Amino acid sequence: MARRRLSEAIRWQIIGMHATGASFKAIGRQLGYHYTVISRLVRKHRQTGAVKDRPQSGRPRVTSEREDRAFLRIIRREPFSTSTVLKRAWLPNRHLSTRTVRNRLKAAGMAARRVVKRPRLTDDHKRRRLAWCLARQRWNLRTWRRIHWSDESRFLLHVTDGRLRVWRHRNTAYTPRNIRQTVPFGGGSVMVWGCISHDCKLDLVTVRGNLTGDQYMRHVLEPVVVTHFDNHPLATRPVYMNDNARPHRSRAVVDYLHNNAVTTLPWPAMSLLIRWSMFGTSWGVVYKLCSLLCRHYVNWRQLCIVSGCK
Repeated sequence: MARRRLSEAIRWQIIGMHATGASFKAIGRQLGYHYTVISRLVRKHRQTGAVKDRPQSGRPRVTSEREDRAFLRIIRREPFSTSTVLKRAWLPNRHLSTRTVRNRLKAAGMAARRVVKRPRLTDDHKRRRLAWCLARQRWNLRTWRRIHWSDESRFLLHVTDGRLRVWRHRNTAYTPRNIRQTVPFGGGSVMVWGCISHDCKLDLVTVRGNLTGDQYMRHVLEPVVVTHFDNHPLATRPVYMNDNARPHRSRAVVDYLHNNAVTTLPWPAMSLLIRWSMFGTSWGVVYKLCSLLCRHYVNWRQLCIVSGCK
């Protein structure tokens, strides 16, 4: 990071503070500079009687400190802008290069990084989230361990997320071994349901096509969830968590869970992050497994058999 340059007003302030008897370290702590910076400035003033820098070789900066501060205010308002857009918004009447913009960003400790995407929350969503957390803030560890967390995720046979890189020589982009072949719609997909808790994990269940309430009952709840819950006494039965997806909240599903004495955990709207914190690592393992197996298997029937999904 570039060194901060002392303005002329700050330099004269340092000289005045030293003249009143303040030490170099005391001045540095008050103004936010190292004491060696203060000592060099005082020594130069004693020798030359001036505080300005001597003429230096090299091209001077094309922007002043005030203009740089204005640039930082712009980037705080528009953090998603490109360097070209920032250049036009910063000093439209000056001839600046995008390299100058990137240099100022680097000097401020900023770099272009991947954007984190999260669901958009309204004030009502935030209030419901807070109310959900406050109602359970005094739950003990035994209560949380009763929760069985469920989730679904869709897997593609051929994943093309756009982040793949290849090591190759120049002008060999179209060499067959350097080309990643793609297929429409990822070559097919399957919905995978999973459920985990503190001390167990249920079988993964695959559902072809879109998940409906009827499929949810026939393929997930009846053969897996209810069967597992029936193995527990009513007094110590687990609590089942599923999100607010339409198949989970259909009248038939709600009645089915109630008739089979399956207690569910109420879930606030747009609360994907809480559930993803439970399943992020689990789904990551499955994604990695699929990416490895898809190199050798060409359809989902083979892949589901090898990966252990029902």
